[in-house]
Amino acid sequence: MPKILITPALPYVNNIPHLGNIIGSVLIGDILARKYRKDPNNQVLFVCGKDEYGTQTMVKAMEENLSCYEICNKYGELHDKVYQWFNIKFDYFGRTSTS
Repeated sequence: MPKILITPALPYVNNIPHLGNIIGSVLIGDILARKYRKDPNNQVLFVCGKDEYGTQTMVKAMEENLSCYEICNKYGELHDKVYQWFNIKFDYFGRTSTS
């Protein structure tokens, strides 16, 4: 049974997501996961997460006088809602600080 791991680029969660964020990071992974899942012989794992350590996150944290962790919490919730609206389904969605 083929095992397929799909890991798109981690989206920056330093702002309200727009279509470019979706297309540039997670949409292609979601499409691939759906394609491979059509074959019942495939075991597919689609994982992604919030990037807490990128420069954009650090700059936004400084602008808002928050920690990077807090920025990820704040804007991450907005990203989660957008992914749900687009019906993008991860098997696991974590963050770079996940142990």
